[in-house]
Amino acid sequence: MKLTELWTRGIAIAVDAVRVNTVALEVRPEVSLWHKQRRPGMGAVIAAGNVFLRLSRSHIRMFPSAKRWRDWELDSFALLHPDRAAEARGGRAVALEALPGERLDRLLAQGRLTQTMVEAAARELHRAHALTPPHASRPWSHGDAHLKNLLYDEAGQRAWLIDFETEHDPHLATAERHADDLFVFLLDLGGRATREQALPLAVAFLRAYPDPHVHKALRARLRPPHGLERALWKSRSHHLPEARLLEWLEHLRQEVTRMESASGAEDAPESRPLAT
Repeated sequence: MKLTELWTRGIAIAVDAVRVNTVALEVRPEVSLWHKQRRPGMGAVIAAGNVFLRLSRSHIRMFPSAKRWRDWELDSFALLHPDRAAEARGGRAVALEALPGERLDRLLAQGRLTQTMVEAAARELHRAHALTPPHASRPWSHGDAHLKNLLYDEAGQRAWLIDFETEHDPHLATAERHADDLFVFLLDLGGRATREQALPLAVAFLRAYPDPHVHKALRARLRPPHGLERALWKSRSHHLPEARLLEWLEHLRQEVTRMESASGAEDAPESRPLAT
C-alpha cells in the first residue's frame, strides 16, 4: 500500500473514532427518551475536526459549542417530528422521544433491507428537505444522512430521520445541500452492501426522490475525490478499496444521468405535424 494511501486511511479511521456525545435510553411509563449529552472537552476536538472537514470539502461542520449543538438538535427534531417529545437538559444535553423502527444499517447487516425501505428513506428526506426552520430563509438539510441516522418503521411503513449533530455550510445552494444528503447515504450504502445488493437499492432510493435540480447537483459530486477528500470519502464508504469506490461512483453517475435523460424526454413537448 502506498504511503499516501496509508496516510488517508489513518485520517479516515481517526475521523470514525471520534464520538462527541454519550447516548443512553431513559425509559418512562408513558414514553421512552434518548438522552444525549456532550462529552467534556469535546470543543477543541470538534474545532480540529472542522478544520479537516473544511479541507476535505465535506460541506458540513460540527458544533464546538455544546449549546449551539443542543439548540440545533432540538430545533431539527421539533421541525421534523413536531408531535414527539423533545426537551433540553441543561446546556449540554437533550432528551428526545424514541421513535419507532430499526436503523437501516442494522436491517442491511441482517439481510432485511429492501427497496421499499430505501424508498421510504428517500421520501422522508424529500419531505424534510421541503421544510424550513423557524427564523431561517432556506429549507432544512441534515448534513450526515447515512444509514445509521434513518429508521424504518414496518408498522407505519415510513422512515424517520434522527441524530442532528452537524449542519451544512450556509453558503451552499439548497440543491447542493440536499444533494449532499443523498450522496452521504449512497456512499454509506455502497460501503456496507455487496455489489449485488447495492445498485438495486441505490436505484430505488434515487427514483423515490423526485427532484431534478437535486439530481443534477448530485451528478456533479459523483467524480473521483482528490487530496483530503479521499480520506473523508474512505470514512463514509467504510474504507472501500479505491477501485471499488470509483466503480461505485461511476455506477451512480450513470444511473443519475439515465434518470435525467428520461425526465427530459418526458418533459419535452409532443411533436406536431407541420401545417399544410
